[in-house]
Amino acid sequence: MTSGWALSEGVEPTDELLDLIKEVSSVSILAGAGAGKTEFLAQKANYLLQTGICPWPKRILCLSTKKEAQVNIKERIMKRCGATGNRFDSYTFDAFCKSIVDRFKNVLPVKDRPDKGYDIEFEQKNSNGKDKISFNDIRTLAIRIIKTRPDIAKIFSISYSHVFVDEFQDTRFDQYELLKLLFQKNNTVINAVGDINQSIMLWADASPTVFKDFRKDFSAKDKFLLKNYRSSKEIQDVLTCFVNFIQSSNSSMTVNKKPMNCSIHVYNNEYEEADNLVQKLNDMIDSGVNEKDICVLTKQQSSLYTSVLRDKLTQVGINNLDMTELQDALKEPLGKFFACLFRIYTDKSHSSYNEFCELYLELNNVDRGDEQESKLINKISDLISTYKLEIDEAPGADCILSKINKTLKFIGWSKFISKWGQYKSKSFRDKLWDKLESHLRYTIDITSSLAEASKMFVAENCIHIMNIHKSKGLEYKVVIFLGVEDQAFWKYSSENFEDKCAIYVALSRAKQEIIISTSRHRGFRCNARRDDSISNYKKVKEIYDFLLKSCLFTLTKYEK
Repeated sequence: MTSGWALSEGVEPTDELLDLIKEVSSVSILAGAGAGKTEFLAQKANYLLQTGICPWPKRILCLSTKKEAQVNIKERIMKRCGATGNRFDSYTFDAFCKSIVDRFKNVLPVKDRPDKGYDIEFEQKNSNGKDKISFNDIRTLAIRIIKTRPDIAKIFSISYSHVFVDEFQDTRFDQYELLKLLFQKNNTVINAVGDINQSIMLWADASPTVFKDFRKDFSAKDKFLLKNYRSSKEIQDVLTCFVNFIQSSNSSMTVNKKPMNCSIHVYNNEYEEADNLVQKLNDMIDSGVNEKDICVLTKQQSSLYTSVLRDKLTQVGINNLDMTELQDALKEPLGKFFACLFRIYTDKSHSSYNEFCELYLELNNVDRGDEQESKLINKISDLISTYKLEIDEAPGADCILSKINKTLKFIGWSKFISKWGQYKSKSFRDKLWDKLESHLRYTIDITSSLAEASKMFVAENCIHIMNIHKSKGLEYKVVIFLGVEDQAFWKYSSENFEDKCAIYVALSRAKQEIIISTSRHRGFRCNARRDDSISNYKKVKEIYDFLLKSCLFTLTKYEK
């Protein structure tokens, strides 16, 4: 039955990949950076669905920690699997828990049951357990529902023959408990995919023993997916070397050849740092590197650490955007509709119009080729054409926002609420809209044309800036890792697995060049209560020593 199946065109058929795809048991998959985890999941799903190993009406469930990963996996699955991809359900863990609570909350005692139409609160202190519920509460309630009624677990085991868990190293204790309650005592096959060297969310209650627990609880095999498809050979060698440092700070491994594209720069202050980095970035852009292929990463507080650099970039006309707070908003379905409409109303973008049509049809549960397609698209297109003419007569943020809002009202907020449960929360919708509106106004103010603003809105024409934990799964030609100092890595020690992994994540985002930048003085760390502006390096010294002595980074110190 499986003999006619083949990998998608362009995917390298390595023995390692094929072995994983055809494995029939539950597996714990440890993957290296750039090894193609998302593509593996897409090919595995394609194999299971196309060969009938996951027979109709059985489905595949995929759980992710982050929204970005959940969206990326679903998009890749649909691209690889076509119509059969509709039997692939992709959720974040929190969204999955919420779906359990929404479907089965009536099994709980009335006093413990959340109200109908409750709002999601993102801070625990604002939760009251009734009309305002936090995601911590949601996870607890989902677990309680399954424990109260174990027969509910059978619904999920009957529905799903296979479960994928992405970024498994970031799985929380309560998320793993739910996974066990639902699938441990049945025949569901679990594929837990993650990178033990990217476990940077332990602060979010991720379980440090989750791989070990999974092997024991599900009798899972250990498998590996290590080939790096992202980075240059030089950077691959650096990453391989750094993995040994993560495992032991006393590692004696060194790279075979000095990487000419990996360097450390020590500046006297943020202004010298900004001037020099802007010159480097300007030269890169002049040589043909696209702004969106450059990323500046920080351990934390990206807006503060990069404030001087961003001001300097803006002064010389290089677009830049701090993505730390924006990423989640732009990944939301509302964010996608908003971005498409902004682009359609201000630029001649066929790709944005096509994306909008796909989103609109999905919202209305209409497939391409359906007899309703033409009627739906023609009606909304007529409205958009009318509004576009009105915007042309009175261009500006207020007019554009008004037309986007009117278009979405025409589409129907009730459809958004029905399709995507998070929009039941008015508080969530309002906060998301405020963030999108503020971002639109900023991009219009900072750019020279509405067309450029609509591109900058989705970071298409600018340098990306973000904290490390927002960069997972992303890739750039050039990565600048800024602020490797004790004040940023204040918990660092030789035994601190989390911070070592954070550095690995930063390095592994780069395909062609890594620049590590540090400043001996950072003014923003000085305030009325404390002067911490002088950078300290006692904790992070071993990081620099390893990068210089074992990874053979080039060091440049700027004289005082």
